Amino acid sequence: MKNFKKIMALVLVFVIMVPSFAMAAEVNYGTAKNVIMMIPDGMNIEASTMARWMTDDFKLVMDSMATGLVKTNNANTPIADSAPAGTAMATGYKTQSPYVGTYPSVAGMPGAEFDKSKAMMPIATIVEGAERAGKATGIISTSNVQHATPADFTSHNPNRNNYEDLAEQQVYQGMEVVLGAGSKHLDPVVRKDGEDLVGVIKELGYDYITTPEAMKASTGDKLWGMFAESAMAYDIDRDPAKEPSLAEMTEKALEVLAKNDKGFFLMVEGSKVDWAAHANDPVGVNSDVLAFDKAVKIAKDFADKHGDTVLIIASDHGTGGLTVGHRQISSGYDKAPLESFTHIIKDAKLTGEGVAAKLDENRTNIAAVMNEAYGIADLTEAELKSIKDAKDVQGAVGTVVSNRSNIGWTTGGHVGGDVALYCYSTDSNAKVLSGTVHNSDIGKYVSGLLQLDLNSLTSKLYNVARPGFEAKGATIEFNFAEDTNHEVKVVKGEQEIILPISKNYALVNGEKVDIGGLTIFNTKTIYVPQGAFELVK
Repeated sequence: MKNFKKIMALVLVFVIMVPSFAMAAEVNYGTAKNVIMMIPDGMNIEASTMARWMTDDFKLVMDSMATGLVKTNNANTPIADSAPAGTAMATGYKTQSPYVGTYPSVAGMPGAEFDKSKAMMPIATIVEGAERAGKATGIISTSNVQHATPADFTSHNPNRNNYEDLAEQQVYQGMEVVLGAGSKHLDPVVRKDGEDLVGVIKELGYDYITTPEAMKASTGDKLWGMFAESAMAYDIDRDPAKEPSLAEMTEKALEVLAKNDKGFFLMVEGSKVDWAAHANDPVGVNSDVLAFDKAVKIAKDFADKHGDTVLIIASDHGTGGLTVGHRQISSGYDKAPLESFTHIIKDAKLTGEGVAAKLDENRTNIAAVMNEAYGIADLTEAELKSIKDAKDVQGAVGTVVSNRSNIGWTTGGHVGGDVALYCYSTDSNAKVLSGTVHNSDIGKYVSGLLQLDLNSLTSKLYNVARPGFEAKGATIEFNFAEDTNHEVKVVKGEQEIILPISKNYALVNGEKVDIGGLTIFNTKTIYVPQGAFELVK
């Protein structure tokens, strides 16, 4: 009788758990020739609501594509940073701050997969997979392209701030299109290692351009555009003669990538939605959400015209906790007219950053610039003083505009709420992603559509160097350089192999040989592709 009860209890547990197993199974969403992933960094749902109110027809292009929600938590914490959140979308694995394209060292939160033996190892990305599948790839950002989100798709480092290493890896990834900012991290005068990465980019066959005019004129199959040293301007502050819009960069990237008959993967980031939200600058948020939506239209039009394309959009996390409405609404939250929210922001001429750039050295022209930028001609003494004394002028201006526009903020950092998911398909073989999903599900969805086995690719690209070379009878030595020109030296008999860190080649007795992937140093361990081991004779 006791045995019978035990058996029945086990059967009952199994029956209860079966639905969980079924739900955990990966869904087959089909295949697609082209995938465009667009990330409005830091855009929470109310940021898009605010931007919609600032349009003439109260519509965003994104609205028609909304399909669900995205859970943004890290592997180990509920509030995400761009580095781990972008990594989840780029690889299908949640990770931790400040890791870029790197497996977590700790986990425990929902959606996280964890194997302690893989801690801190590089994880293959969609860009790396798509390139090896013969597709064209590209990244676009309005920040420096070495910033967390674009870096997540193109490089591997446990520190998102190691821009020089991330930049070098990007140069050797073989992408067809890179557009955005970050030229200073390619400059031999600035770089600790003294490497001229612009020169390398040109040697690799890219049209290296720095102006919108040159971008439009380029007819090559490989394009690398740097339009600012560190970051591009907010769209509303932008000089069109010096910097292209996000929509213009998206259009050009699609023109180049579409030349590949096998298809492409493109990641487009509206980076400075996040930066404006950090500063609690509603004009900056509005500016760059609307600029992002114009880029979405370009992508959607491409999908409609060419077919065979999936467009997926999701923020990596919310920033600032923006709310339409705050405690100071004097008329009552349900009685305040729309104009009380829009009258300053909709017709603004500058962001808070733009205002800061127009102030004179002693900030004696605050009143005039605020009037010019926002039509605010009645600054109070307290508002004037807050801007004059501010260390962060953008934040101070944002506070004035927010208070006068009934826009609330909860923080200057990130928030943990779900963000909106948008998905659109013109490929008859591809279903849209919908429901409430994890950010890592987006990575799995896209890699599935492109038929990429990223787990298998990780095992091919990122193997621990020492045991692999020693198994071939070689000795291995790591030469750590103060200027960051680190390299691995492998010797067997008369054969000497030098593997420069963050590059995709080896020097075999002085002769350059492609090894099929990057050599990565994660501050503890060196990883190499299988092709490196095959060089040892």
